[in-house]
Amino acid sequence: MTAKVLCIEDEPDLLATLHKVLRHHGFDVRTAGNGEEGLASLALEVPDLVITDLMMPDIDGMGILRHVSRHHPEVPVVLITAFATVETAINAIREGAYDYLPKPFSKDQLLVVVERALAHRRLASENQRLREEIQRGEETGGIIGASPATLEIVRMVQRVAPTDLGVLITGESGTGKEVVARAVHSLSQRAKNSFIPVDCAAIPASLMESELFGHEKGAFTGANSTRDGLAGAANGGTFFLDEIGELEPPVQVKLLRLLQEGEYRRVGGTEMLSADLRFVAATNRDLEEAVSEGRFREDLFHRLNVVRLTLPPLRERTDDVELLFDHFMTRLCAESGRRDLSISSEVYGVLRQYGWPGNIRELVNCARYVAGLSDGPIVNIADLPPAIRASAGTAVSTSAPVVRQRSSDGGLSVRVDLPYKHAKRLWLEYFETVYIQDLLDTHEGNISRAARSAGIDRKSIQRLMKRNAMTTGSDEEPGDEA
Repeated sequence: MTAKVLCIEDEPDLLATLHKVLRHHGFDVRTAGNGEEGLASLALEVPDLVITDLMMPDIDGMGILRHVSRHHPEVPVVLITAFATVETAINAIREGAYDYLPKPFSKDQLLVVVERALAHRRLASENQRLREEIQRGEETGGIIGASPATLEIVRMVQRVAPTDLGVLITGESGTGKEVVARAVHSLSQRAKNSFIPVDCAAIPASLMESELFGHEKGAFTGANSTRDGLAGAANGGTFFLDEIGELEPPVQVKLLRLLQEGEYRRVGGTEMLSADLRFVAATNRDLEEAVSEGRFREDLFHRLNVVRLTLPPLRERTDDVELLFDHFMTRLCAESGRRDLSISSEVYGVLRQYGWPGNIRELVNCARYVAGLSDGPIVNIADLPPAIRASAGTAVSTSAPVVRQRSSDGGLSVRVDLPYKHAKRLWLEYFETVYIQDLLDTHEGNISRAARSAGIDRKSIQRLMKRNAMTTGSDEEPGDEA
């Protein structure tokens, strides 16, 4: 479908040139000789892109921009200006302009900006379409995504949720196993009752039995009263056992009876109690291997593994990345009371190609970083966390000169073509990268010696290395202090 471009320009020669160039390259072009004509044209038909001069006698380009942003926020606006100052560009971007063209500009410059703006529009439209596609039909239980793998998970959840079948959810850490477990609960007939999650990896083995089943008064030192366990709290609802592979064998035996018979005893008790539970378990371990090695009971495994839902890592479902990132950004912006931020097409490209070793949990942290630190209103690659920028070859230390050496006096200067907060953040990130790298080089990569020399603890250096995507360094040598 031919893209529609509206050009608003009060210089007749330039307007004619815009019309000729864009028509020659296959665009459907409409023109307006001033701001009033431009608004009238917008009232008749909404284009895919608006190109407008900044300085016009009646309604100027900023007026056009504000009108489009208010009434047609999906339409990108490119400003043409003969006053190509940094301040003008920053103000235009803050008002919501997609880009600007300084006079004079070449045909190639025009076409590049137009193609990028239209690509951004198409991407935004596709994201909206995917969101609506997910929202249509039956509820997804809070699962967000449009990749074939995610849509298959949604279909399976919708099929299994109304039953009482046990569900085992497997996948790497951070892939959203608890989200899927909650979806199973919310779409089930038990949705009005409790969803009780248990992190089996976080509870010490010595306390696990008491946490799960409760205890009688006097059952052990400190048991000053009878206490019901999580199994009792989940009665009538869903019992979610996260990281089930961490359970010790003695607790596995008692859990098996609860699954098979719906019965359990409190620690120190003799009375058999009953609980009506739906069991959902999750693990990032290979339970079949644990069974073969005798670390996990085979009968418990088969009891849990009635329906298996395997969540692929985020790197294998890149179609979900943009939707998830937009979802988290919208939520985080609302929580912090700031307006929604627009995401540039370049940022989406970087997010899609990044490997996401931390899966969705890492994507959430990326959104927190961007929502908290970006100056807005448009998020660019420079606003992403250093490790993700580095994956795209845009790390501060190797990209455009955030900090540069002066040839005259050897001093350092910082870029001033950025907002203060943005420039300050990039400077600090540059300092961290250079300082830590030089420090490690001085101490031949030994983290402990580097930490003592810098007067900071070793964990601080490791944290800075991780934040700045640095891998050089070794564990402490024998005798080194922690």
